[in-house]
Amino acid sequence: MTLSAQLLTKRYGSTSGYEAVRGASLELQAGEFISIVGRTGSGKSTLLAVLGALTKPTAGKLLLDGADVWALSEEKRSIFRSRHVGFIFQFPSLLSNLTAVDNVAVPALLGCTMAVEAAYARASDLLARVGLGNRADAYPGSMSGGEQRRVVIARALINSPPLLLADEPTGDLDEDTEADIIDLLEQLHGSETFSFVLVSHNLDLAKHAQRIYEMRQGVLASIDLLPAVVDVEPRVRHFGPATVNVRPDLTVTAREPVRLGANLWGSVRPFLLGGAAVFASILVVDFGVAKYQEMQVRDRGARLAQLADMALSRLQADIQSVSDLGDGRYELAVYLWNVGSDTPIYVMSPEMHAYVQVGKFWQEVPLEPADSTSSGVLKIDGKLTYRYVFDARVKDFTQLLPNYMHVRFSDTMLVSPSSMPKGDVFERKDNFYVYLKPFDVADEVVLKRMKFSGKPPVWIPMPPH
Repeated sequence: MTLSAQLLTKRYGSTSGYEAVRGASLELQAGEFISIVGRTGSGKSTLLAVLGALTKPTAGKLLLDGADVWALSEEKRSIFRSRHVGFIFQFPSLLSNLTAVDNVAVPALLGCTMAVEAAYARASDLLARVGLGNRADAYPGSMSGGEQRRVVIARALINSPPLLLADEPTGDLDEDTEADIIDLLEQLHGSETFSFVLVSHNLDLAKHAQRIYEMRQGVLASIDLLPAVVDVEPRVRHFGPATVNVRPDLTVTAREPVRLGANLWGSVRPFLLGGAAVFASILVVDFGVAKYQEMQVRDRGARLAQLADMALSRLQADIQSVSDLGDGRYELAVYLWNVGSDTPIYVMSPEMHAYVQVGKFWQEVPLEPADSTSSGVLKIDGKLTYRYVFDARVKDFTQLLPNYMHVRFSDTMLVSPSSMPKGDVFERKDNFYVYLKPFDVADEVVLKRMKFSGKPPVWIPMPPH
């Protein structure tokens, strides 16, 4: 698969708005490994979202084997993302109410790329290859950050995508775990033969790639760096090998045959016949148990696929607006939209949190529902908007855009086809990112460093990252 980006530009706002990506071009050949480095706010994540068809470019073309991805219908573009692209975002974003093997299998079940049994077999194999064969039934809450990251890598590869996009996959990990994850990705890149784009601010990690690009203020340029130093001795991995260990065949020491008397057969025969009958019974029972377990796995996968399709495909969610109420208070409006059918979807206990980036950390800010719509059980049979009020008076916030705050809204909700569910519940998590204009920064100050056709907007949406 060849991916070609031709003069990609992503602009937020009007014609004179902020350009996160400016005329970026690159060619990615089948099986190639490239990296993109740059400072925070340079446009790396936005470019990756455009390359993965998550964000539509304002200008330019994205070609897959010569075909324009954004000329495809929404359905075909969704199939492209599902079957041709694997994503590793900055945050694991695992579904906390599903086990590791369920999390890995979900994209295959949701995209109908393989049968249920094949999906779970592939998921189990990938977990073993990333060193988590004995943690397949563990829930994310009981796993370390490094373990969660390895589950995410396995999930990204479940559909055998020819393209893997990794956005700061080690940004929140310690040095040893970071080295393990990069080592794992390189080994999987060699065995799975996918094209690989790694976004990172770490030059040492970027040097592992065959080609290196740098983003500066939205401009992409090729750079030359000395290759990474490879140890002669293989480095000790903290979680074991990246391939499944196969236990070697046990050899049996030859023994001298012993001749038995002919009269022994008469006494032994009844026991042998009885043992054969017992053994046959055991085989019948074992076959029945195996069939029952197979049906359980199939039913479990089918239920999970239906719930995932309802919660992640039929139910759409996004930020509708952010309004400045004055004195550091803002109103957030988020919509839920049942787009799949006339059957209602029920959402229970929506829980929203707001965070402002300060340095490398996220500082939570006060947020509360603005009306009763934002709590309790919501029946979604069309489009429903729920609102929150939050206080964003934060000092020393990180400025990815000059004079704008970097804000993340994290929403967790339980989704069900029933108003009184009995086990048919799917936990959905969303992260929405925006640039937010502080209440105490004058428009004139913003316009000195950024160009807008009119007044600076209160908020600017960002792609998922």
